[in-house]
Amino acid sequence: MTSKSTKPDAELPTEEEDEPFRPMTEAEEAEMDAFLFRNRDEINASIRKAREEFARGDFYTLDEVMAHLEADRIARARRS
Repeated sequence: MTSKSTKPDAELPTEEEDEPFRPMTEAEEAEMDAFLFRNRDEINASIRKAREEFARGDFYTLDEVMAHLEADRIARARRS
């Protein structure tokens, strides 16, 4: 099986164009903590489900994901 290049068509932004990383403010961190606390059961269920699927071999390869994204991109371009 040969692997297809997964290089994006568009070039990545340069360092000057990309928004620099900054640490979260205390308010943002508190908001994130509250979100995670409120949604912890759903998040944990999603993680458990993903681990079970992976253990069964029920997952997509990178090539499958990239092909699906490319098909979506083409479909959106045709609708435009």
